[in-house]
Amino acid sequence: MLPATLLGNALLLGLDTYLNGVLPLAEYGMYGAVKRLLQILGFVGLLGMENAVIRVVARAPGAASAQAGLRAALVATLAASSLLALGIYALADLVATWVDDAPGTATALRLGALSLPFAAVRLLAVAAAQGWGTLVPRAVVTFLAWPVLQFLGFFALARAYGDTGIAAVGGYTLAMAVGAGHAWWSLGRVRPPGAEGEAGEGSLAGMFAVAWPLWAQGMGMALYTWADQVVLAGLRGAEAAGTYGPVATIAPLFGLGLGALNTAFAPVIARKHAEGDKAGLQAMYRLVTRWAVLLAVPPAAVALVAPMTALAPWPNASAEAATALRVTAIAQLACTAVGSVNYLLIMCGRQRDTLYNAVPAVLINLSLSVLLVPRLGVTGAALANGTAMVVANVAGLVQVWRHLRIHPFAPGLLRALLAGLAPAAVAYLAPGGWLGVGIVAVAGGAGFVASVRALGLDEFDRLLVDTFRKRFRA
Repeated sequence: MLPATLLGNALLLGLDTYLNGVLPLAEYGMYGAVKRLLQILGFVGLLGMENAVIRVVARAPGAASAQAGLRAALVATLAASSLLALGIYALADLVATWVDDAPGTATALRLGALSLPFAAVRLLAVAAAQGWGTLVPRAVVTFLAWPVLQFLGFFALARAYGDTGIAAVGGYTLAMAVGAGHAWWSLGRVRPPGAEGEAGEGSLAGMFAVAWPLWAQGMGMALYTWADQVVLAGLRGAEAAGTYGPVATIAPLFGLGLGALNTAFAPVIARKHAEGDKAGLQAMYRLVTRWAVLLAVPPAAVALVAPMTALAPWPNASAEAATALRVTAIAQLACTAVGSVNYLLIMCGRQRDTLYNAVPAVLINLSLSVLLVPRLGVTGAALANGTAMVVANVAGLVQVWRHLRIHPFAPGLLRALLAGLAPAAVAYLAPGGWLGVGIVAVAGGAGFVASVRALGLDEFDRLLVDTFRKRFRA
């Protein structure tokens, strides 16, 4: 997952920088706002079933409940996503007046709405494979095939129809459709034969009992994590959303290590909790958090010290986005430092508790957006979004301690933060532009690796490094 995540995010960054260069700023902002809206609606249509599928499948991989749960989740999410797609298709003209009143926005919304049912199929297929113990479909479908298909779809549609803004959304939808087919084909290759027995937790009612708190929490998370660009477009227009676009694209880089490790950690949490292995669960929690911070520190350090160097690949990047990037880096690093709090609560059966951090975060994000965006523009959007994320994650940390009595903090976490001093120093001294990007990537990366070695690795770190070496040599 880690190599696939790194390569996939590099491909997505390449796609976004390309679109930033070929699309007018307003069209680039429209594309970003529409994509964000579709991502939020994708959470609505998913009904919380993705994590419910992982949990049910991981707890009884060969049982009939796993097969039944996947079927029930698929039926429910396809129905919900199709209804949402029809609603957006019918109301596209009305929604377009809020997102962006340009003539092509309604067409882009209608085209993008078609992606919603495919998104549900894709996510459930990779979730089932993850629960059954293989991460290959998620790695290949989500991170490698996705950006390549999106670029090819954009290129083909732009040549055929000429409208680059609509082509960007069309490429997104085409990639989602092909990705759904690819994911389901991949699942068929790894799915174990079903066992005899009662469906139990895997019935439709059982799946909803697990999923509805996840759906509500996922909705809240989508609103406080992804609403920034949509709200910005509504309050300040498409060009402001376009200015913020590079920040929104870079933001996932700070958490990509945690996201990649969570895909492996989630089923482990469910199994260790079922076995009562609290010590093993805490050790894994600390290991995952430490390595997530290690992977987040280099890009965060560069963004804080030299934000314009981090933004150099985007042709239309501006100094206005630099402050927003600094705010986002601080918030994302703080969220990474508390680790997999939501997954710990969800996989240990405390999914309802995640609602108690999502609801305040949504209210904080929307309130601060209305207050700050008209005055501070993209910086206001970053402040509102970052504050909401930090509040939600710190609340999750408190809940994990309250219910499980485990936490991620250990001396290794401080060493991970100190390792960022080397790339920060290189970024501070490096020139701007593409030359600075190259120097930071090479010299900053080398300094980071040297710092990690100098600060030392503990037993679990060395075991993980040795596993990586053996895997790549094989």
